[in-house]
Amino acid sequence: MNRDEFNNHISEQLNRNLEGLFNQVLEMGGIVEQQLADLNQALENNDEEKAHNVLTLDKLINREEMEIDRLCAAVLARQQPTASDLRLIVMAIRIAVDLERMGDEAVKIANMAIAQCKDDGSCSSLPAFDYLKQLMAASSDMLKTTLNGFSRLDTSKTMEIYHEEERMDEVLKLASQEIQEKLAETNDVETVDIYIKMLLAIRAAERITDHSLNIAESVVYLVRGKDVRQMDEQALAKFLQSE
Repeated sequence: MNRDEFNNHISEQLNRNLEGLFNQVLEMGGIVEQQLADLNQALENNDEEKAHNVLTLDKLINREEMEIDRLCAAVLARQQPTASDLRLIVMAIRIAVDLERMGDEAVKIANMAIAQCKDDGSCSSLPAFDYLKQLMAASSDMLKTTLNGFSRLDTSKTMEIYHEEERMDEVLKLASQEIQEKLAETNDVETVDIYIKMLLAIRAAERITDHSLNIAESVVYLVRGKDVRQMDEQALAKFLQSE
């Protein structure tokens, strides 16, 4: 499959709507990429302004999801989409949901950073901060890879995304263990509160990587026409290597 398939209909309006839908998904993904970039800067530099930018961008992400829903409904109601068109519509909705949830998770992390900044603290002083940085770096890289795959209808990086998500599961376990050990060492209410916020931020960062894998699997369905969400590693690799 290539993008030309979405531009060869007799109806020029359908061609425009499908191309618009494709581009809208990429635009929404670009906003989430910027959101994660701002979040990384907020965490690294204790930049409260960048953290607030994450919250502002989340509102824009929510509007983008609504626009994608509108475009999908317009195609279904007024046009006669082919089977491949319908796959694009279904996947656009599914990817938009994952992108919107990424934004929600980013907001949770930004709120932790804002709270720490208001207390004149440094995120880097919190337990498991290095693990959080690993998770956020992976989140940004995985999202970029999946969006590139979507834009080119390319599934060649799917297993790379799969393995990176598994690696981030292990990072989450290590990070959670470190924070829980620190929690066991203190009875200070304020310290316990910020440690719990950090634990929630770690879990939110890991969920962002989960959503990147979801998007990669959606791209596989769009390109190959098969739902691979329930496949294990071996079955997925075998399918992707098949013609």
